[in-house]
Amino acid sequence: MKETHFFDFNYQRGLQWYADRFGHSAGDRPIGEICSYFPSPKATARIAEHIPDCKIICSLREPVERTYSSYKHAVYSGRARGSLEEAIAQFPYLTRENRYGLHLNRWYEQFGKERVLVVLFDDLRDRPQALIDQVCGFIGVEPIDLASVTLPAKAINSHPLVPRIPALARKARRAINFLNDRGLDRVTESLERAGFWSLFFAGKFPPINCETEQRLRERFLPEIEALEKLIGRSLPSWKVPRQT
Repeated sequence: MKETHFFDFNYQRGLQWYADRFGHSAGDRPIGEICSYFPSPKATARIAEHIPDCKIICSLREPVERTYSSYKHAVYSGRARGSLEEAIAQFPYLTRENRYGLHLNRWYEQFGKERVLVVLFDDLRDRPQALIDQVCGFIGVEPIDLASVTLPAKAINSHPLVPRIPALARKARRAINFLNDRGLDRVTESLERAGFWSLFFAGKFPPINCETEQRLRERFLPEIEALEKLIGRSLPSWKVPRQT
């Protein structure tokens, strides 16, 4: 189960509830979960209390891209309306998670650098095999050859289209993903030309306003510089505007 949110939102359910999420797992291999615990001090402390010897993988994305992606997801799910600027003012979490230096330091202090692996979305996109080799080595499993694995043609969690009605749009998005993942892109394109998807979506999200992007880049620059020092890696592409 992805995103149990046990250590932040579902902690009151108890450890047995959390353990039951892994009841299907074989006992002879590592198990884990994917969840957005990164900015939560409570989650960090609770994980350290109950699973002190676990390993942590932090996957970080260029902060302006991450903010805009989170905004699109919030609109897609019906939580937010209006512009990116309005959503940032209304929902502080859209930018709070980008305090990479602050949050990563807390995970390092709690678990030690040797138990925390930082990977970048850029590498997942540009060098996926190298990244998966790094992850496999870190958690102690046999290497995985991505050439032997069937991967989705497009990012499943990408939300490029503005929903008319979020509940219906989610079903339409699942249908698009289902068709594209099976190599049926022409079917989705034919339905698009026929205007079928326009019943669910009102158009594409526009690029980020240039002035908004510049303000966000200035805001996130100290966090990027702090992250560079923590992981010993220069991130020049995170500091300049990107073509969208």
